[in-house]
Amino acid sequence: MSKQPALTLLIKPASGSCNLRCRYCFYADEMKLRNEPTRGFMSADTLELLVKKALEKVTHTVTFAFQGGEPTLSGLDFYRRLTELEEKYQPGGIEIHNSIQT
Repeated sequence: MSKQPALTLLIKPASGSCNLRCRYCFYADEMKLRNEPTRGFMSADTLELLVKKALEKVTHTVTFAFQGGEPTLSGLDFYRRLTELEEKYQPGGIEIHNSIQT
């Protein structure tokens, strides 16, 4: 499979879980309609596979964009592990961006 110059991944590490309850947010109502309101948190194995495969597929830039629910519910250790994995699988010459949308 050929590589592409850039890749942006939209990731929901905490499923739809959220503890903020913003009045303007439509997502809380959406979650109430589901049979299974949350699917838990992304595992360390899934995170590692995601980072590894993403960095194998690009030639220039990869962006990991985390959203939710509330992505910070995954905890600081989750994001520390993310940066460790990015360093581990960085082939050199790839620009890596991380963002959190709350």
